[in-house]
Amino acid sequence: MAKIPGWLRSPHSLPLLLGLVVALPAIALVVLGVRLLEQDRALAVQRRGEMAQSAADRVVRALEHEVNSVARQLADPAWMAERPAPGTVRVLISNAGLQVEPPSALAWYPSASHLPEPPAAVFAEAEAAEFQSVDLEMALRLNRGLAVRPDVAIHSGALLRQARVLRKMNRKDEAEAVFAQLGGTNNIAIDGVPVDLIARQAQCALALASGRAGALRGAALALQTDLNAGRWRLDRPTYEFVAERLSRWLGPDARRDIDREAMAAAVEWFALRSGRRRAGDDAPQTATAETRAPTGCRSVQTGSGMAVVIWAGTPDRVAAIVALERFVVREWRPAAERAARPATVVLSAAGDARPASAASGTGVVAGTRPASETGLPWTIVTDVPVHLDLGPLAARERLLLVGLAAVLILVATGGFLVFRWRRQEIALARLQSDFVAAVSHEFRTPLTALSQFNELLEDGDELPAAKRRAYHQAQARATVRLRRLVESVLDFGRMQAGRHPYAFQPVDAGKLVSGVVDQFRAEIDGRGFVVRCEIDAGDHTIAADAEALDRAVWNLLDNAVKYSRDRREVEVTVCAATPARPGSRPEVAVAVRDFGIGIPRLEQARLFQKFVRGAGATAAGIKGTGIGLAMAQHIVAAHGGRILVESEPNVGSTFTIVIERSLS
Repeated sequence: MAKIPGWLRSPHSLPLLLGLVVALPAIALVVLGVRLLEQDRALAVQRRGEMAQSAADRVVRALEHEVNSVARQLADPAWMAERPAPGTVRVLISNAGLQVEPPSALAWYPSASHLPEPPAAVFAEAEAAEFQSVDLEMALRLNRGLAVRPDVAIHSGALLRQARVLRKMNRKDEAEAVFAQLGGTNNIAIDGVPVDLIARQAQCALALASGRAGALRGAALALQTDLNAGRWRLDRPTYEFVAERLSRWLGPDARRDIDREAMAAAVEWFALRSGRRRAGDDAPQTATAETRAPTGCRSVQTGSGMAVVIWAGTPDRVAAIVALERFVVREWRPAAERAARPATVVLSAAGDARPASAASGTGVVAGTRPASETGLPWTIVTDVPVHLDLGPLAARERLLLVGLAAVLILVATGGFLVFRWRRQEIALARLQSDFVAAVSHEFRTPLTALSQFNELLEDGDELPAAKRRAYHQAQARATVRLRRLVESVLDFGRMQAGRHPYAFQPVDAGKLVSGVVDQFRAEIDGRGFVVRCEIDAGDHTIAADAEALDRAVWNLLDNAVKYSRDRREVEVTVCAATPARPGSRPEVAVAVRDFGIGIPRLEQARLFQKFVRGAGATAAGIKGTGIGLAMAQHIVAAHGGRILVESEPNVGSTFTIVIERSLS
């Protein structure tokens, strides 16, 4: 027969065995629950992926409807006359050239406007005097003569050159007056740049050179306002040149219209791919395969954001709408969001290599439709949020989570209880071991005294009668102490088992305490202690078991002596106590006070537990069984009373027995 290991036969192994019995099935349930939860979550991910794919298909259909609706409108010849929606421009390319509605919506055009320019040969003599012979007076006189001609182009060109010569001659006021005169001329160009734009830039440059900051700021702000309002039809290099000069002149006050610039970039892209040159010639050029298609759409990523171009064409015309991102968000994105529900959707520029994740940001991108597959101007991304309720799957997941939480709580609670039980068992075993050691020591002292006095009496046949009597009295005290110890241990056991009988009779608490104090004084005679007893006048009759209450008071006195230090005084008082509750019966209080080591507040709650002794007593090496206060509390509780304690470390302690006074 197999031998049972010793640790299993130990009573302390029971909590561990119970813990294993509870823990192993619970761990198996947790592992099974986790596996089921993982499977359900994988199924939920698959379900969300399917929902996202379906949502992406719905978004594609919804946006195709919107784009096709716009394409049908573009085919109508009367469409160009309608007022464009905010955030859009309409573009028409035909044999007549490039038309944009509204014209001021673009920061620049694929080609500059063809304004009349004066013939360069007219100014040959004046420019030779200015640049070759450097005869500024002659150049000024010749330009003034040309300025009086009736031809507006020659007049404007002569004034511009006249102002330039005056500036070289450092006649700045006169030059500025001539530039101001040209500021109202907006139908003549010099080298493709409107004359009034040249003149107004020159005015800003003159103000800067003259150090007139206020004049420079005013002229530059006015120029910026007209530039952003689309006063001139400029090509891109001219626009960028003027905008860069304004940024230098205005600094932080410089403002660029990013919407107009985005529109211009998109129209430029469309015009170039529709066979239009960037500048100079409006004659149709070779179109790309993409824009030769009857209808089409494309998103254009500009430096200012994304714009969408949708076009429809015939052999002799191509019409298009260019929409900014804010128009897309306002007009087309709501249709995509309605189609995607309950998924979320993001529209990113076609060709974007890194499409944005869904707007919720709560899950992995699951449904993607590139623009190359759909023919739409966006890459479409849909995502199903992780918090979306998936019906039975979500309910099952919640049920599993609740079950796992319940099992974990059960395991944790069981583990805590087992741990606490085990710790209490170990603590109780330690206390019992300490109790046995303390009782053995307490028994050893009177037994040693009895043995010594017996030897003295046996060896001393000729002892004087007085000394023999003293030895017999010492033996009697040791015997009484030993009997008291034995009775205390036996009575405490009976009290714990509930088998201790109490004989309640009317007892004068004052007389009882006085008698106990007298006996105790005789017990400690010769140890240098002073025990004072003060009994107030009045009726102190209580219903009590005199022997049991005697033992309780004795234990309090014994503790007071044990835990005293240099001040070997004990004070005992018997008096009437204030009732704990108004209207209750009068009470008698028996207080025992010492001036010893005291008890910390944290230890006071455990004072009346069996085998428990304070840390101060252990540190000071004071011997004791740890049952004195527990026995006193048990006896007083059997009398319907209570024990109160007031203590402060290094000051002393007062234990007070309070019992209701007998009225019979």
